[in-house]
Amino acid sequence: HAKLQDVLRRQGVTPVESVGLDFDPNLHQAVLYEESAAHRDGEVIAELQRGYRLGDRLLRAAMVKVAKA
Repeated sequence: HAKLQDVLRRQGVTPVESVGLDFDPNLHQAVLYEESAAHRDGEVIAELQRGYRLGDRLLRAAMVKVAKA
């Protein structure tokens, strides 16, 4: 697994950052919404499946849980 990650990293594949950021439909796929007073409306509060990019291209959107006010 570590060797595969190293090869992908050398080829320019990077993970999509999600948790703590605002939901971006170009990078994230919202699969759950949760009411939360501790988070901003539209803030990603959990990452269920990591997303990846190759340069500027999105390979897979991150599946996330989004806060709802």
